[in-house]
Amino acid sequence: PVLTERMEAVRTSALARADSADGAIRSALKGMSEGASHSPMSVAVGAAAAVAVGGLLFGAYRKARAQGRRVLTISVPATTANLGCGFDAFGAALDMYMTLRAEVAANQSATSFTYEGEGANEVALDESNMIWKSAIACQTMWAPGRRMPKLAVHVRNSVPFGRGLGSSATAIIAGVMLANEFLDLSLTKDQLLDAALEIESHPDNLSAALYGGATCSLVSESGKSMVRAYPISRAIRAIVVVPDFQLATSKAREVLPKEYSLADVVFNVQRAALLPMALSEAPINHSFIRECMKDRIHQNQRAPLVPGLEECLWLPSTLGNPKLLAMALSGAGPTIIGLCTGDYNAIGNKMIDTLRVAGVQSKSYVMNFTRTGATATWSLF
Repeated sequence: PVLTERMEAVRTSALARADSADGAIRSALKGMSEGASHSPMSVAVGAAAAVAVGGLLFGAYRKARAQGRRVLTISVPATTANLGCGFDAFGAALDMYMTLRAEVAANQSATSFTYEGEGANEVALDESNMIWKSAIACQTMWAPGRRMPKLAVHVRNSVPFGRGLGSSATAIIAGVMLANEFLDLSLTKDQLLDAALEIESHPDNLSAALYGGATCSLVSESGKSMVRAYPISRAIRAIVVVPDFQLATSKAREVLPKEYSLADVVFNVQRAALLPMALSEAPINHSFIRECMKDRIHQNQRAPLVPGLEECLWLPSTLGNPKLLAMALSGAGPTIIGLCTGDYNAIGNKMIDTLRVAGVQSKSYVMNFTRTGATATWSLF
């Protein structure tokens, strides 16, 4: 019994040493030590083997960490911005993702990228890539004396480029998280967002991609980001209709006026003050949400750039379907998003038909609003 107790202590110690190692290593140690527990002699042999193999495996694990052979996986959600009235302030994360896997490439002289999915033929595959530029911006801001290692990065992307679903935000957030992880900076989300704002000056898509849920955000007069996230009711889903053309954010901003009437500003401020509460409360107040998502600041002004947008914005009033809560231009466009509680395919088809009449081909997606923002996960392989 004494021998058994001592060997059990050794077994426990061996498992503890591998506590931070890969789950397969822990399982192997546990199986070896438990399988050798049928007799005092086998306990001794099994425990010694567990210690030896555990030490070797854990040593290999630590060596892998030191040599940078661990693989980092980062996943960033697509986003919609503005939600009608909240120009440059509101955002929300959607369950469509860009995912990358990165590992140190010690034999490379420069970081390289490979892509699959949306935008695979449109992005730079060298260090001029937006993801890498964002990583360097984060390193420059928060670790100016450090250098990023050279990486091999593979990107799998589902977020359409230049369509108003935050494709640039996914790349920027992935980049700052890349620097945070490989340099072990332990930055807060606010600090990560401040670094991201070095690349893109408005925080609406960025904050939603980073925090998840729906976000209200601003940049203070001193240049610091301020964000609050809130959940959108799970009863609400998004119909996202993506036209077959791109619209540059810069072009969509050029059509906006330099000055607005006091009445139009007050109109949007009133609705923006109430919309977060309207989207998160239960039960859903359909007419409340519909009114709060109206806008006079940017959507009508951008309508000429997106044929069929004006007609889609009227659908909540003209379609006669109470399950369609509201309609909005997603970000700078051209994507249009409908907030619904049902009849998703029928409403999506109506939006597609409306754009087709205006000469625009499109496709629709039914998406959930995700409450989980960007994630970073390490694995040994």
